[in-house]
Amino acid sequence: MDIDLYNWLLVFLRVGAFLLVLPFFSAANFPPTMRVALSALMALLLAPMLPPFAAGNLPFFSLLGVMTQEVCIGLLLGFIARMVFYAVDLAGNVISSELGLNMGAIMDPSSGASSQVPGTILFFLATVVMLTLDLHHWILAGFERTYLVLPIGGAHLNGELFNVVLNQTSRIFMVALQISAPVLAVSFVVTVVFGVLSRAVPQMNVFVLSFSFRIVGGLMVFGFTLQLTAQHVINYLNRLPDDLFNLGQIMGMR
Repeated sequence: MDIDLYNWLLVFLRVGAFLLVLPFFSAANFPPTMRVALSALMALLLAPMLPPFAAGNLPFFSLLGVMTQEVCIGLLLGFIARMVFYAVDLAGNVISSELGLNMGAIMDPSSGASSQVPGTILFFLATVVMLTLDLHHWILAGFERTYLVLPIGGAHLNGELFNVVLNQTSRIFMVALQISAPVLAVSFVVTVVFGVLSRAVPQMNVFVLSFSFRIVGGLMVFGFTLQLTAQHVINYLNRLPDDLFNLGQIMGMR
């Protein structure tokens, strides 16, 4: 199997940047040597399938520009693939704020930073769903398909790319709202009920009592709706290979 060194290097840069942002592979407790080895292996498998890139005839700064371009492509594709995890983290923060659990932050071992408990639970739920259903392989397969429409050195900036990235980013808020909606509904009902009770029984300390009912009711609904949350994550991840392909197609347009 003949392997062009320049092809391998440029594919390695795109794959390495993609895995640097992709969930699970970019975790702080994931060995960097394993990530580099996986990137090198993927580049070894992909490079012979691509047409040779005439990098040897390019000046040094032009070659450096192509290398930088491949890194940026990988980072952008990885950012799109990671958006569902941004959504579950945002949903966890919304739930924590609504239930008054902001003071209960813990250390997230995957990132090494503090995180709210619901956000950490949802992050690990999304990771387990992705790995259990083999969706990470589909994401990598979707990344491989981008070379069909976005060859090495063929990326171009255009207005449609900005619109697609903006639409993908706005989907974060939609998914986060769908995940946190049941807890928000319970919190609203508790607030309304205790608002009525405060009018009927003015002597009752509504402010203190409502916190207990809001936390208990919210956590119960949060637990009962984890299966629904997993379905939202699955629906998002199932669309990712096509989203990556469409993004590559748009970047490949002149």
